[in-house]
Amino acid sequence: MVINVSEGEEEEESSEEKTESEEGEGSEESEEFPKLSIQDIELLMKNTEIWDNLLNGKISVDDAKRLFEETYKEYAEADSRKKLKGAMSKKSKKKSKKKEKAA
Repeated sequence: MVINVSEGEEEEESSEEKTESEEGEGSEESEEFPKLSIQDIELLMKNTEIWDNLLNGKISVDDAKRLFEETYKEYAEADSRKKLKGAMSKKSKKKSKKKEKAA
């Protein structure tokens, strides 16, 4: 069985399919990639520079290992401060809500 379809109808169908696939891709992208903070991006950039230097023979494996550990320690300290700061702000928000309820 052969169905003849005019060129205009074919173009409409293909453009509709593209639109649907683009919409689906956009929602999938946001689901598969986590949100990154500035600190996360900085860590990724530093690690990339270390790998680049290592692969180009500018630093030794031991130096790269040391740099990775230093970078991770810096990141962990910044992350723990951020968590502590967030916990403190949550406590102050709870206290202010309690005061509002009491008043």
